[in-house]
Amino acid sequence: MLRKAVIPAAGLGRRMSSLTGGAPKEMLPLAGKPIIHHVVQEAVDAGIVEICIVIHKSKQEIRRYFESDNPGAGEAERPAEKLRSRCNIVFAYQGEPRGLGDAVLCAKAFVGDERFALLIPDQLFIGRAGAIPQLASKKLPPNTVVSSLIRIPPSELEYFPGTRTFICESYAAQSGVMVVTGIEPAEHASSAPALRGFGRTIYPPEVFEFLDARFADARTGEIDLLKTFRALLTVVPSYAVLLEGEAFDLGTVEGYHYFRGRFALSGC
Repeated sequence: MLRKAVIPAAGLGRRMSSLTGGAPKEMLPLAGKPIIHHVVQEAVDAGIVEICIVIHKSKQEIRRYFESDNPGAGEAERPAEKLRSRCNIVFAYQGEPRGLGDAVLCAKAFVGDERFALLIPDQLFIGRAGAIPQLASKKLPPNTVVSSLIRIPPSELEYFPGTRTFICESYAAQSGVMVVTGIEPAEHASSAPALRGFGRTIYPPEVFEFLDARFADARTGEIDLLKTFRALLTVVPSYAVLLEGEAFDLGTVEGYHYFRGRFALSGC
């Protein structure tokens, strides 16, 4: 059973500063709650009972949101408390903003030797079944990577910056599953329809062996997740599932304005 999830929310989000005014972008309102609330809700609804949110010291507002009690408020005004009643939320700190890979590495002690779900908080998903249940429902060995894929309409590609094209083959043993054989850099992605990676993945604990300095970008010092993923492919079987539902990327000003109304109309 999949018990644990990591949500890396340490990035400084400078591209969103015109909206946030210096506050964490994950705290931007979306359908009456902060974006990060919806991501944690998604994890809890998937049956996750242990959640680690990785933050930078400048993002204490996220921690206050989930840890503050307001006993005098009505139930509808205490959504974070309702989430806490269904799961255990802990926090890990990324000392310096060294990218997504390093943020995930900060949760190594929390993960231990278990598989875990990684949820990128810029991205949200709505479907008859959640993204993580769609991945976890496939009968695959426990020591595998299970990635999520989406088809993005050409007209919306600009709102999904950084999405990478996955190269896949069919998997004869199980319908709805593909074998990942490669991944292209985001800058190589074309405007043609293709299977793009989405911010929901199930990893085995072996991923932490590929998040050290050997996989850092020489220019920025950040862990290069493309190097990590390609190295993982050589030693850990990697599968992918095409999600059934609608994906949203709120990690840019343009994406936030474009998707927030549609997300609100979904009733979430």
